Amino acid sequence: MAILAVENICKSFGGLQVLKGVTLEAEEGQITGLVGPNGSGKTTLLSTIFGLTKPDEGSVKFRGQTITGLPPHRVYEAGLAFSFQLPRLITQLTVLDNMILAARDQVGAGFSGALFLRRRWRRQETELAQKAMSILELLGLVHLALHPAGELSGGQRKLLEIGRALMSDPVMMLLDEPAAGVNPVLGRKIYQKLRTLRDQGLSFLIIEHKLEILLDFADRIYLMDFGQIVLSGAPKEVIENPVFYATYVGETKDAAFSS
Repeated sequence: MAILAVENICKSFGGLQVLKGVTLEAEEGQITGLVGPNGSGKTTLLSTIFGLTKPDEGSVKFRGQTITGLPPHRVYEAGLAFSFQLPRLITQLTVLDNMILAARDQVGAGFSGALFLRRRWRRQETELAQKAMSILELLGLVHLALHPAGELSGGQRKLLEIGRALMSDPVMMLLDEPAAGVNPVLGRKIYQKLRTLRDQGLSFLIIEHKLEILLDFADRIYLMDFGQIVLSGAPKEVIENPVFYATYVGETKDAAFSS
Protein backbone atom coordinates (compact mmCIF):
# COMPACT_ATOMS: atom_id res chain seq x y z
CA MET A 1 0.00 0.00 0.00
CA ALA A 2 1.37 3.42 -0.97
CA ILE A 3 1.93 5.73 1.99
CA LEU A 4 3.08 8.55 -0.31
CA ALA A 5 1.67 9.24 -3.79
CA VAL A 6 3.12 11.98 -5.99
CA GLU A 7 1.21 12.67 -9.19
CA ASN A 8 2.19 14.86 -12.15
CA ILE A 9 4.24 17.35 -10.14
CA CYS A 10 5.55 20.25 -12.21
CA LYS A 11 7.75 23.10 -11.02
CA SER A 12 9.49 25.93 -12.86
CA PHE A 13 11.86 28.61 -11.62
CA GLY A 14 11.69 31.50 -14.01
CA GLY A 15 11.92 29.99 -17.47
CA LEU A 16 13.57 26.77 -16.27
CA GLN A 17 11.25 23.79 -15.79
CA VAL A 18 12.85 21.66 -13.07
CA LEU A 19 10.09 19.09 -12.56
CA LYS A 20 8.15 17.85 -15.58
CA GLY A 21 5.17 15.81 -14.47
CA VAL A 22 6.84 13.62 -11.83
CA THR A 23 4.76 10.67 -10.64
CA LEU A 24 5.91 8.12 -8.06
CA GLU A 25 4.72 6.11 -5.08
CA ALA A 26 6.47 5.04 -1.90
CA GLU A 27 5.15 1.92 -0.25
CA GLU A 28 4.51 1.69 3.47
CA GLY A 29 7.30 -0.02 5.41
CA GLN A 30 9.81 0.20 2.56
CA ILE A 31 12.98 2.07 1.65
CA THR A 32 12.35 3.82 -1.66
CA GLY A 33 15.44 5.24 -3.37
CA LEU A 34 15.48 8.28 -5.65
CA VAL A 35 18.59 8.49 -7.85
CA GLY A 36 19.76 10.42 -10.88
CA PRO A 37 22.47 12.75 -12.14
CA ASN A 38 23.10 16.12 -10.46
CA GLY A 39 20.52 18.65 -11.58
CA SER A 40 17.84 16.07 -12.37
CA GLY A 41 15.39 17.61 -9.88
CA LYS A 42 15.60 15.19 -6.95
CA THR A 43 16.04 17.70 -4.12
CA THR A 44 13.41 20.01 -5.62
CA LEU A 45 11.00 17.08 -5.61
CA LEU A 46 11.61 16.33 -1.91
CA SER A 47 11.27 20.03 -1.08
CA THR A 48 7.96 20.11 -2.93
CA ILE A 49 6.67 17.02 -1.12
CA PHE A 50 7.58 18.55 2.25
CA GLY A 51 6.04 21.93 1.46
CA LEU A 52 9.26 23.94 1.24
CA THR A 53 8.50 24.56 -2.45
CA LYS A 54 5.03 25.04 -3.91
CA PRO A 55 4.35 23.06 -7.11
CA ASP A 56 2.93 24.69 -10.22
CA GLU A 57 0.85 21.60 -11.00
CA GLY A 58 0.16 18.16 -9.59
CA SER A 59 -0.69 16.68 -6.21
CA VAL A 60 0.94 15.00 -3.23
CA LYS A 61 -1.00 12.59 -1.04
CA PHE A 62 0.32 11.27 2.27
CA ARG A 63 -1.58 8.49 4.03
CA GLY A 64 -4.48 9.12 1.70
CA GLN A 65 -4.75 12.84 2.50
CA THR A 66 -3.80 15.64 0.11
CA ILE A 67 -0.89 17.68 1.48
CA THR A 68 -0.11 19.63 -1.70
CA GLY A 69 0.95 23.17 -0.85
CA LEU A 70 0.66 22.75 2.93
CA PRO A 71 3.35 24.60 4.93
CA PRO A 72 6.18 22.39 6.26
CA HIS A 73 4.99 22.48 9.87
CA ARG A 74 1.62 21.04 8.80
CA VAL A 75 3.32 18.31 6.79
CA TYR A 76 5.55 17.60 9.80
CA GLU A 77 2.51 17.35 12.06
CA ALA A 78 0.97 14.83 9.65
CA GLY A 79 3.87 12.46 10.37
CA LEU A 80 6.31 13.20 7.54
CA ALA A 81 9.83 14.26 8.57
CA PHE A 82 12.67 15.68 6.45
CA SER A 83 16.35 15.01 7.21
CA PHE A 84 18.45 17.50 5.26
CA GLN A 85 21.67 16.78 3.38
CA LEU A 86 23.52 19.28 5.58
CA PRO A 87 22.54 18.65 9.23
CA ARG A 88 20.92 21.69 10.84
CA LEU A 89 22.21 21.35 14.37
CA ILE A 90 22.85 23.81 17.18
CA THR A 91 26.51 22.98 17.52
CA GLN A 92 27.03 24.70 20.90
CA LEU A 93 24.36 22.54 22.56
CA THR A 94 24.84 18.94 23.57
CA VAL A 95 23.67 16.04 21.45
CA LEU A 96 20.93 15.35 24.00
CA ASP A 97 19.72 18.97 23.98
CA ASN A 98 19.57 18.94 20.17
CA MET A 99 17.38 15.85 20.37
CA ILE A 100 15.03 17.27 23.00
CA LEU A 101 14.58 20.54 21.09
CA ALA A 102 13.31 18.61 18.07
CA ALA A 103 10.32 17.14 19.93
CA ARG A 104 6.85 18.43 19.12
CA ASP A 105 4.23 20.02 21.40
CA GLN A 106 6.50 20.89 24.31
CA VAL A 107 4.71 22.36 27.31
CA GLY A 108 7.59 24.67 28.18
CA ALA A 109 7.86 26.14 24.69
CA GLY A 110 5.37 28.89 25.50
CA PHE A 111 5.48 31.53 28.25
CA SER A 112 2.29 30.41 29.98
CA GLY A 113 3.27 26.75 29.97
CA ALA A 114 6.71 27.47 31.40
CA LEU A 115 5.23 29.73 34.08
CA PHE A 116 2.03 27.96 35.14
CA LEU A 117 2.57 24.31 34.20
CA ARG A 118 6.00 23.73 35.67
CA ARG A 119 5.29 20.26 37.09
CA ARG A 120 3.90 19.07 33.78
CA TRP A 121 6.80 20.73 31.96
CA ARG A 122 9.41 19.01 34.17
CA ARG A 123 7.69 15.66 33.82
CA GLN A 124 7.62 16.03 30.04
CA GLU A 125 11.29 17.05 29.97
CA THR A 126 12.19 13.85 31.82
CA GLU A 127 10.12 11.75 29.41
CA LEU A 128 11.68 13.47 26.37
CA ALA A 129 15.19 12.91 27.74
CA GLN A 130 14.44 9.20 28.19
CA LYS A 131 13.02 9.01 24.68
CA ALA A 132 16.04 10.82 23.25
CA MET A 133 18.47 8.49 25.00
CA SER A 134 16.59 5.48 23.64
CA ILE A 135 16.90 6.82 20.07
CA LEU A 136 20.57 7.71 20.58
CA GLU A 137 21.20 4.17 21.77
CA LEU A 138 19.58 2.82 18.61
CA LEU A 139 21.77 5.11 16.49
CA GLY A 140 24.96 4.29 18.39
CA LEU A 141 25.38 7.83 19.76
CA VAL A 142 24.40 7.38 23.40
CA HIS A 143 28.02 7.70 24.54
CA LEU A 144 28.10 11.19 23.00
CA ALA A 145 24.86 12.41 24.56
CA LEU A 146 26.51 15.07 26.75
CA HIS A 147 29.07 16.18 24.17
CA PRO A 148 28.54 19.38 22.15
CA ALA A 149 27.10 18.59 18.73
CA GLY A 150 29.94 20.58 17.20
CA GLU A 151 32.39 17.86 18.26
CA LEU A 152 30.70 15.17 16.15
CA SER A 153 32.13 13.80 12.92
CA GLY A 154 30.28 14.26 9.65
CA GLY A 155 28.72 10.82 9.84
CA GLN A 156 27.71 11.25 13.46
CA ARG A 157 26.04 14.54 12.58
CA LYS A 158 24.04 12.73 9.89
CA LEU A 159 22.90 10.20 12.46
CA LEU A 160 21.99 12.98 14.91
CA GLU A 161 19.93 14.70 12.20
CA ILE A 162 18.07 11.44 11.67
CA GLY A 163 17.62 11.11 15.43
CA ARG A 164 16.15 14.60 15.66
CA ALA A 165 13.63 13.68 12.99
CA LEU A 166 12.73 10.53 14.93
CA MET A 167 11.87 12.63 17.98
CA SER A 168 8.70 13.72 16.18
CA ASP A 169 7.46 10.10 15.94
CA PRO A 170 7.18 10.20 12.14
CA VAL A 171 5.62 7.44 10.08
CA MET A 172 7.78 8.37 7.09
CA MET A 173 11.07 10.18 6.52
CA LEU A 174 12.49 12.02 3.53
CA LEU A 175 16.30 11.81 3.53
CA ASP A 176 18.59 13.83 1.27
CA GLU A 177 21.89 11.95 0.80
CA PRO A 178 22.37 10.46 4.29
CA ALA A 179 25.67 8.84 3.22
CA ALA A 180 27.14 11.95 1.56
CA GLY A 181 30.47 13.11 2.93
CA VAL A 182 31.11 10.04 5.09
CA ASN A 183 33.37 7.05 4.52
CA PRO A 184 31.80 3.92 2.98
CA VAL A 185 31.97 1.91 6.24
CA LEU A 186 30.03 4.54 8.19
CA GLY A 187 27.71 5.04 5.23
CA ARG A 188 26.72 1.39 5.41
CA LYS A 189 26.26 1.64 9.16
CA ILE A 190 23.84 4.53 8.62
CA TYR A 191 21.84 2.43 6.18
CA GLN A 192 21.87 -0.52 8.54
CA LYS A 193 20.23 1.76 11.13
CA LEU A 194 17.67 2.83 8.51
CA ARG A 195 16.92 -0.79 7.69
CA THR A 196 16.33 -1.49 11.39
CA LEU A 197 13.89 1.41 11.51
CA ARG A 198 12.20 0.14 8.36
CA ASP A 199 11.78 -3.26 9.96
CA GLN A 200 10.07 -1.49 12.85
CA GLY A 201 7.53 -0.01 10.43
CA LEU A 202 9.04 3.33 9.34
CA SER A 203 8.90 4.26 5.64
CA PHE A 204 11.60 6.14 3.71
CA LEU A 205 12.10 8.08 0.49
CA ILE A 206 15.85 8.63 0.09
CA ILE A 207 17.97 10.60 -2.36
CA GLU A 208 21.40 9.00 -2.61
CA HIS A 209 24.41 9.30 -4.91
CA LYS A 210 26.32 6.43 -3.30
CA LEU A 211 24.55 3.83 -5.39
CA GLU A 212 26.77 0.96 -4.22
CA ILE A 213 25.24 1.43 -0.75
CA LEU A 214 21.67 2.34 -1.63
CA LEU A 215 21.20 -0.56 -4.03
CA ASP A 216 21.97 -3.02 -1.21
CA PHE A 217 19.30 -1.60 1.09
CA ALA A 218 16.47 -0.15 -1.03
CA ASP A 219 13.27 -2.04 -1.79
CA ARG A 220 12.50 0.05 -4.87
CA ILE A 221 14.40 2.58 -6.98
CA TYR A 222 13.22 5.53 -9.05
CA LEU A 223 15.60 7.06 -11.58
CA MET A 224 15.21 10.75 -12.46
CA ASP A 225 16.67 12.61 -15.41
CA PHE A 226 15.91 16.13 -16.63
CA GLY A 227 13.00 16.51 -14.21
CA GLN A 228 11.25 13.27 -15.07
CA ILE A 229 11.04 9.70 -13.80
CA VAL A 230 12.64 7.61 -16.54
CA LEU A 231 12.85 4.23 -14.81
CA SER A 232 11.57 2.43 -11.71
CA GLY A 233 11.66 -1.04 -10.23
CA ALA A 234 13.49 -3.31 -7.82
CA PRO A 235 17.21 -2.48 -7.51
CA LYS A 236 18.31 -5.50 -9.56
CA GLU A 237 15.84 -4.66 -12.34
CA VAL A 238 16.98 -1.04 -12.46
CA ILE A 239 20.71 -1.71 -12.68
CA GLU A 240 20.16 -4.29 -15.42
CA ASN A 241 18.17 -1.84 -17.55
CA PRO A 242 20.13 -0.09 -20.34
CA VAL A 243 18.34 3.18 -19.48
CA PHE A 244 20.18 3.23 -16.13
CA TYR A 245 23.60 3.22 -17.79
CA ALA A 246 22.55 5.58 -20.56
CA THR A 247 21.37 8.08 -17.94
CA TYR A 248 24.54 7.97 -15.84
CA VAL A 249 27.32 7.43 -18.37
CA GLY A 250 25.65 8.10 -21.70
CA GLU A 251 26.07 4.59 -23.03
CA THR A 252 24.64 1.09 -22.72
CA LYS A 253 25.63 -1.38 -20.03
CA ASP A 254 27.70 -3.45 -22.47
CA ALA A 255 29.55 -0.39 -23.71
CA ALA A 256 30.18 0.81 -20.16
CA PHE A 257 31.77 -2.46 -19.08
CA SER A 258 33.70 -3.02 -22.30
CA SER A 259 35.45 0.35 -22.18
